[in-house]
Amino acid sequence: MLNSIEPGANDPLELAEQCLALITAVVKVDEAPVKESLQFILQEKMTALFIALDTTCN
Repeated sequence: MLNSIEPGANDPLELAEQCLALITAVVKVDEAPVKESLQFILQEKMTALFIALDTTCN
């Protein structure tokens, strides 16, 4: 399976913007399979965001 997280995308601001875009898409999409896929990607992006913030703060 392809990794949807880009290895170099660890800038917290960029990751936060991607999360906001994904949240907007999840709210607006009506198709359950698409919504589920977007939620999975959102979870990965949020994990990457928390890791990036933790690395930045330490």
